[in-house]
Amino acid sequence: MNNHTHKKILLIAIVILLVATVAMSYFGYVEFLTEPHAATPSLSPSPSHEVNPNVNVNVNASAIAPDEVLGMKKVVVSCGDDALQKVKQSHTGSVEHVEDVAIVHYMNMEKGKLLTLWTTRYPNETIANDETEKMVVGMQKWGGSWASDLKELTIAEKTVYQTSSGNVSHYFWADQEWVFYVIPHNFTQDEIAEIIGAISSR
Repeated sequence: MNNHTHKKILLIAIVILLVATVAMSYFGYVEFLTEPHAATPSLSPSPSHEVNPNVNVNVNASAIAPDEVLGMKKVVVSCGDDALQKVKQSHTGSVEHVEDVAIVHYMNMEKGKLLTLWTTRYPNETIANDETEKMVVGMQKWGGSWASDLKELTIAEKTVYQTSSGNVSHYFWADQEWVFYVIPHNFTQDEIAEIIGAISSR
């Protein structure tokens, strides 16, 4: 085999490893969400707070994601009702107050980089902050690296929570009526700070 063929095989192996790592991280996150004790029990919502089974058609949660981050183009994986159903399937109990949700990827396969971004819109800033805090409490109750690695940081002038699953760091934060959750693979801390700075409700 020539050097070019070796490079191709190596690139394919890296891509397969990257996809496998993302899948393990995602399913680890789903496992965290689906464990009965993972989430804080919520009060039964009053009729005025019940969630419409359909997302708000005037909202597009994928549109809030930057078109490009660190030279990587946005790839919308799932949005609207489809993304909401994925969220509901991965939770025990009800998913409350969500107006819209999207799952977005940014990739640089040559460098083995992959960023997964979840964007979730809530009716207002107070609810977005409350839902973020519920996630923090749920992780603390779940234990493992979700709890032991959980910390509150200031990154790009934002209050951000960092945790990990399967040696992969996860970051999430509330920004006005939005909650953003990112899983970066093979990025430096400076690049992660730039990514978090680029994702905004404004």
